[in-house]
Amino acid sequence: MRKIYVILFVSFLISGCEVFKTNESLITPPKPASLINEAIKSYIPSDALIVEAVIGKYTNSYTLIDLDGDGLLEAIVFYTRDQETYVHGLVLKEMYGEWNPFQTFEGDGDALFELDFIDVTNDGRLEIIAGFSFTKDNAYFNKGLSVYQYNEDKIRSIFNTSYTNKVIDDLNGDGLVDLTTFLLDENHTSHEGSVYNYVNHEMKFIDTISLNPKIFAANPFSGYVTKGQKGIVIDNAYGAHSLYTNILLFDGLKLKSVFNDEELPNYKATMLDSRDINHDGIIEIGIPRIPAGYEDAHAYTPYIDSFYQWDGEMGLEFVQERYDNYEYGYRFDFPWSHQNVTIESNLDFKEIKFINTVDGSLLFDIYVIQISEEDRLEGMIELARTDTYVYCTTVDNKSLHRNFHLL
Repeated sequence: MRKIYVILFVSFLISGCEVFKTNESLITPPKPASLINEAIKSYIPSDALIVEAVIGKYTNSYTLIDLDGDGLLEAIVFYTRDQETYVHGLVLKEMYGEWNPFQTFEGDGDALFELDFIDVTNDGRLEIIAGFSFTKDNAYFNKGLSVYQYNEDKIRSIFNTSYTNKVIDDLNGDGLVDLTTFLLDENHTSHEGSVYNYVNHEMKFIDTISLNPKIFAANPFSGYVTKGQKGIVIDNAYGAHSLYTNILLFDGLKLKSVFNDEELPNYKATMLDSRDINHDGIIEIGIPRIPAGYEDAHAYTPYIDSFYQWDGEMGLEFVQERYDNYEYGYRFDFPWSHQNVTIESNLDFKEIKFINTVDGSLLFDIYVIQISEEDRLEGMIELARTDTYVYCTTVDNKSLHRNFHLL
């Protein structure tokens, strides 16, 4: 039986696609952390409390990064103060082994939700992109996004907006970074996607699109959706366990929805996020498949995870399937290029057989046996073992054995 471990759909936001690389690997090694901590402590107020981002790559108490590409590190730290309702940002500059304050700036909230460093102005320097929330509000819905531009003279805020999610990528290959924000109303009366470009020294609004506001939450991320086309893939939570997936495209002027968002395209009866499952550089849409014979099993359905690529028009093309058994911590990647596979199992799902639905033949089987019952292993082939279980099969096929993985 498949177990779904979900605290909030916000957990989807923790994972994402890293699109931009910085020059962090090119800079000189940082000074000892104790020196940086001492410098930070000496330059922030005595009543300051350092805050860390909740999600993303940069979740430490401070970030060391070369913002302007001069080979010298900057340290960026955020903090709050008693009796104040907003976050402060501080940038320290390293020069000749010493850390000196460069400038402070204000945030748009009393908590730091996420932090990124990406060149959205296309000038070769990294901007500070911070998402702020308010501790008294729902941190998922009520956030403010700010973009700060850094140069030799000062830090200035060049963009502020309310948002729920964001995606930053060059979606149409024109060399300009596209900043796309999504704003889902907390009352679920509106859901808008808006795209911006940095043009003539400002973030310019380009286009907006209306999306389904009845969703619970969304996880948008960018990547290739066909061999030569980038897009935004959005896994939408619709109800306690169900999802659907849409794709947005941007041609430089207009945001376009590939599917009708109101019709819950690519619906999933249980949670399965989209990803590049076969490592070909193209994002596949995951749709759980109910095996033949389990149409009325409901909570006891051993879903098969099916993955599809968008065909460039209005359909999907089958790519690959796999079976995840979260109860006993393993995965089996299907090598078969067809979907004529169902599952036979005992009641506790310790014994799984993959059966060809065309001729009824056994394709592969997996047995999960307690370590204390190793006497049952006679005549079986061991696939893997843990401190608790031995995983084995009766099928003598090394190629199929390699498709078995512990989670």
